[in-house]
Amino acid sequence: MKYKYEHTADIIKKKILNGTYAPGGKLPSIQTLAGELSLNADTVIRAYKLLESEHLIYAVAKSGYYAVKSTGDAGETSSVIDMLTTNPANEVNPYKDFYHCMEKAISLYESKLFAYSPAKGMPELISVLRKHLVNHQVFAKEEDIFITTGAQQALFILASMDFPCSDGRGAILAEQPTYSVMLEAAKANNIPVIGIRRTENGLDPAELERILACNKVKFFYLTPRFQNPTGYSYTNAQKKQILRLAGKYRAYIVEDDYLADLEINRKSDPFAALDTAGRVIYVRSFSKTLLPGLRLGMAVIPKELQDGFIRRKNAIDLNSSVFSQGALEIYLRSSMYEAHVKRTKAFYKKKMDILSAECERELKDTARCHIPPTGIFAYIEAGEGAKKFPKDVIGRLEKDGLRVMNTDTSYLEGFPHPEGIRLCICRADAEAIPRAVRIIKKTLAK
Repeated sequence: MKYKYEHTADIIKKKILNGTYAPGGKLPSIQTLAGELSLNADTVIRAYKLLESEHLIYAVAKSGYYAVKSTGDAGETSSVIDMLTTNPANEVNPYKDFYHCMEKAISLYESKLFAYSPAKGMPELISVLRKHLVNHQVFAKEEDIFITTGAQQALFILASMDFPCSDGRGAILAEQPTYSVMLEAAKANNIPVIGIRRTENGLDPAELERILACNKVKFFYLTPRFQNPTGYSYTNAQKKQILRLAGKYRAYIVEDDYLADLEINRKSDPFAALDTAGRVIYVRSFSKTLLPGLRLGMAVIPKELQDGFIRRKNAIDLNSSVFSQGALEIYLRSSMYEAHVKRTKAFYKKKMDILSAECERELKDTARCHIPPTGIFAYIEAGEGAKKFPKDVIGRLEKDGLRVMNTDTSYLEGFPHPEGIRLCICRADAEAIPRAVRIIKKTLAK
């Protein structure tokens, strides 16, 4: 014999499966449903909890209950939750808009598409980028802007170059953890890397000064906001302090501002906006907020480094894709880009709000979580209640239905660091995030 709450759950389940309650849609409030079915609130709560355990619905703190998008049959659970992949979500993919820009580029730049363009990039795109950078308080001259085949190419070139401040090749200073591709670029060029610990509260200025004073550092590679893999951001005060020390010891800063378009704090400026001594090399990409396959990036290079940069750029490729450059120039000039950024900001902020509320509710006693207000990465490390993650935590999470990344590859070999996992919200549906957090809680409990 079924209890009353089980009969209630069956009624709700039928409405979910027949589409009365739309996939991803909000379900009636507890009080509303209790009134409709002439039940007490406790019965409805127990029915919702039962359906939640069957992964047919999910709860959002201070909001209510929602139906999942892919319900399948009544006894099925949804597929593995992907919080590993960093490609932009299909919901904010501007394919159709960009397709029109590509068609326009063919007609507008017909004569240029089948010829070599300047190695530093198409003048038309550089002109638009200069104006685009002003929106981020970066006031660059057109002659200082270089187009690259993705930001990764810019980082590789910079890693291979000699820098005047280090009397030669010198070492690269990198945050720990950091973007793993930068470590690979340094390794491929046989350049030594020195690590400095970065936490949610920034870095230790005394440690930074000690490293700069005792080593020949050609540049300090860092991410100002929404860092990969942690989601950490520096305050303006911390940026000014780092700039002061870099100037004191004549070290350059390579600023990888890959998620500038997702910033929601209007007072947060990049290092390049605060730099008064010309020590910042500003690098941007359009992969994470636009289209990864576009493979276009840009770098603002100080005068004294430009000859070495363009010489190496020429050795790698004669020019970045003219077709992609033309399409991007048209896209940036139109109102489509602003609309896309606005839509993307709201999309990722909503997901981060859900993730933040769920982590606060489910993990505050067992793990240390950093969930930024926006961006695409969040970070969890073993907290006071769990000194260490379970052995093979990544494999266990995937077995339980959640794909995430271990942050070990973001550290230099031998650099002491806490156990941590990176969560990427790009491909995870909003309704799947509460279940992802419950999987993490379950795995840590083991």
